[in-house]
Amino acid sequence: MAHYVNLELSLSQYEDPWVLKKRLTDSDVCIKSQLCLPKQLMEQFIVPEMGNDLVQKLAPGVEVKVRDVDRINHSYTVTLKLRKDGQYLFGKGWNLLKNSKGLIKGDFIGLYWDKLEGEFKFKHLKTQMPSSSSSSGKGETSTQGNEGETNTQV
Repeated sequence: MAHYVNLELSLSQYEDPWVLKKRLTDSDVCIKSQLCLPKQLMEQFIVPEMGNDLVQKLAPGVEVKVRDVDRINHSYTVTLKLRKDGQYLFGKGWNLLKNSKGLIKGDFIGLYWDKLEGEFKFKHLKTQMPSSSSSSGKGETSTQGNEGETNTQV
């Protein structure tokens, strides 16, 4: 009697590390841009992983490292700040990261806090595709992933 063992491997067993995902807006990518980070996600996933010393410095602003996982030997120094209205943002240094990655309105990015390294990990998840005349115009957004696949969102 033969016994079969399932040796199929799947990536679905791993959690998505990008706990903070954001579609970039006009204000995130304009000339004097600051990246506004979703408050709920920051307070649920990022801030609890940061050291207490770092968290106490958020109000005036603190420099943090943001490592580009696509270029692992490259990191950016960015000011992370907690505004009086409770909004978290990347300030000084965000423009350099944004421009070097060629980020535009509609692009999707991912971030998480690496507790062991004491830094953010950053990934450009999807690139906004320019509008084409073949679009139905009914709220569809075409995006192209880093691997070249094209997805349509409605």
